[in-house]
Amino acid sequence: MNTKGLLKRGMAAATAVLAAFTILSGANNAFVPTDKAAATGLTEKEKELNDQAEENASAIDEKKAELEELEQKQAELDEQIESTEGDLTAEEENQAAITEQIETVETTLATLEESIVALTNQIDELEQNIADKEAAIEVKKTEINEGISEFKQRIRAMYIAGNESYSDILVGATDFYDMLMKLELVQRVADHDNEMIDDLVKKKDQLEADEAALQAEKEELEANKADLLEQQNKHEAQRDKLDKLYSKSQAMINQLEADKEAFIAAQEQRQAEQEAFEEDLQKLFEEQEEIKEAQEAERKRKEEEERKRKEEEERKRKEEEERKKKEEAERQAALLREQQKQQQVTPPTTPSTGNSGSSNSGSGSSGSSNSTPKDTSTDNSDYGYTDKSKFTWPCPGFYHISYGVGWRWGSYHQGIDIYSPNIRGANICAAADGTVIRVVNGCPHDYGKTWSCGCGGGYGNYCIIDHGGGYWTLYGHSEGITVTVGQQVKQGDVLGTVGSTGHSTGPHLHFEVRINGVAQNPQNYV
Repeated sequence: MNTKGLLKRGMAAATAVLAAFTILSGANNAFVPTDKAAATGLTEKEKELNDQAEENASAIDEKKAELEELEQKQAELDEQIESTEGDLTAEEENQAAITEQIETVETTLATLEESIVALTNQIDELEQNIADKEAAIEVKKTEINEGISEFKQRIRAMYIAGNESYSDILVGATDFYDMLMKLELVQRVADHDNEMIDDLVKKKDQLEADEAALQAEKEELEANKADLLEQQNKHEAQRDKLDKLYSKSQAMINQLEADKEAFIAAQEQRQAEQEAFEEDLQKLFEEQEEIKEAQEAERKRKEEEERKRKEEEERKRKEEEERKKKEEAERQAALLREQQKQQQVTPPTTPSTGNSGSSNSGSGSSGSSNSTPKDTSTDNSDYGYTDKSKFTWPCPGFYHISYGVGWRWGSYHQGIDIYSPNIRGANICAAADGTVIRVVNGCPHDYGKTWSCGCGGGYGNYCIIDHGGGYWTLYGHSEGITVTVGQQVKQGDVLGTVGSTGHSTGPHLHFEVRINGVAQNPQNYV
């Protein structure tokens, strides 16, 4: 073969090889992604989003647990507030519980807001992740479509060129070198076709996997949205509940503050009443002491008058006796003189004189007293009560002490309050014999109240008995006192009935024992 023919065949072979490499290079550029992130479907970003989603889910779980604790705390505080509501003695505890409840409400609201924000962020991140996935899937679809188009062109070219076998290539080769070149070209084209098909299958499988993952993420997103909606509904319900609770708490605090102001005013009034009552009682004590002093002076005066009267009577009696003795002596002397005259006239005879002495036997009446001895038993004995001093229990059958001596409501409680649910109308009895020195009636406010009506200095209808020796007893808050000033009473005598007049939260008997006007602890005496 001449040189011109060899050169032509060499140029043809080189052109074919160049064309094959051009096809292969174009196909590879079309089917093999050069960006690893694009090939793996944005793995790093997905990982970052998944990590963030896990953190959000963990935060949401923590918020749920925190909300459960807050709800439990709110329930406990509700119970505590309900148990102390309306009890002035627990005012500070009640107000502290309400303040704590409001703080808990605010914390709950903040926690719910954080939970909502976390869920919203998670939804936004999932939506962005899905958007990125959809963009990546669109890229893969484009690559597959381009690969399929390229493969169609390749099939079309092969169809146009005809399907040559290896035998045709061997027969058509001009020499061994031409044969090798054709075989290499055919092999490369075959390899290229195989790679193109494998890549298309791989991309198809990846597309199906991505679509399945996208569907799963969509389902998860829908579940998260449903959970978010439930959380939002719960949040709204909780917000409504907390708003009502907050309003109720604020109203309660306002009411408590108003009650506190009223309580302070009532406390000041009560203190003023008690001071005025004590001053009045001191005046009564002084008056009673003056009366006693006057009575004692009158007694001494009468005793002195009686002593002088008796002395005068004794003097007169002695004078009378002296007069009678003198008269008797004179009579005897006259009788003797008469006898002597008779003896001078007649012989003396033995006088038969008879001394008829008169003996006065005074019969004194030592009448034994028929009065019944004092009955020391009272109705209290029917209840097994035993007196511990000269005083007996002032309200037979009712022995519960609701309040004792000590500070209460900002003032010093100077007696004991005797209370039972059915005590209204029970008899108030004298703790010992004595004289009624004060009676106050006429209080119309016979019902439970947290303020003082001012009647009787806060004691309402009451009476005081003087038992002598400086001992007084006071009986307060009666429905009505039935004894009168100056009346002498015996132990156990009924003085009145139990009520709720004056500064009284309910029916009870306020009982005091005083010595020289100073209040004692009645529990030491009854």
